[in-house]
Amino acid sequence: MTRAVDETQVAGGERPHTPAVAPETSGDDIEGMLLQARALVEDVMGRHRSFLHEQSVAVVEPGGHCVADAARDLAAGARDFIGVVLPGHGAAEFMPEPRILTRAALAGVEVKVLAAADVLDDPDAVARLDDVARRCEVRLAPVTLEEALLVDDVSALIRSHHGDEGGACVVRAPALLGSLRALFRASWQGGAALAGYPRADGRSRTALGRRILRALGSGDTDEAAARSLGMSVRTYRRNVADIAHELGARSRFQVGVRAAELGLLRQSDIGVA
Repeated sequence: MTRAVDETQVAGGERPHTPAVAPETSGDDIEGMLLQARALVEDVMGRHRSFLHEQSVAVVEPGGHCVADAARDLAAGARDFIGVVLPGHGAAEFMPEPRILTRAALAGVEVKVLAAADVLDDPDAVARLDDVARRCEVRLAPVTLEEALLVDDVSALIRSHHGDEGGACVVRAPALLGSLRALFRASWQGGAALAGYPRADGRSRTALGRRILRALGSGDTDEAAARSLGMSVRTYRRNVADIAHELGARSRFQVGVRAAELGLLRQSDIGVA
């Protein structure tokens, strides 16, 4: 159930502040943009009583299946675009059922799902994303994401951080929708296709795999790296080869670059020759 914010609550006709969005972003800028998105959402929720007119914001009451129902209804009414942003950690309320997204894609709607990379640690979430990826575009980003659902250029479902624990709100304010859409595009450009990401059971995502990646980034010789990891040089090299194959890399340098792109390594960890 939703309740519209009453226009009589406007304080002096004050417009809500919308932070500016940088026109070009890439690489390390993506996380900054996502932090800006979070600040934008929190700012709007903190000032929703001062919105311009009735129906700009509708609060979705927490509890039951209200948020999931709101996501389903918004997605079912899409005509041109659906953008789903999932923060990972099992969050799925903003993810409409795969059949709804698939049906929209078959009807010509552009459907894009962007999820935090740690969603791969949840087998159920991976199954849902694999199902959606048959007809829709799915990308993963190695950063923290702010949960959202964008529909066309007319509405968005965002998480409420002010008072309504577990709730959300439907936003229809054009200025905010434009900012959210721009942030989605920037985040999307920084993501990688679901099919190209190592899965939860992949060697590069295990504790040992990450230690091997750090050893590669340190520039140590194979002998020194193997000794520090407590394995033979042969075993170390076999692990490196397996990780390189998993990441689609043809050289050790490409392993480091690819691992950084996927959030398995920081850019500062890359030092391999």
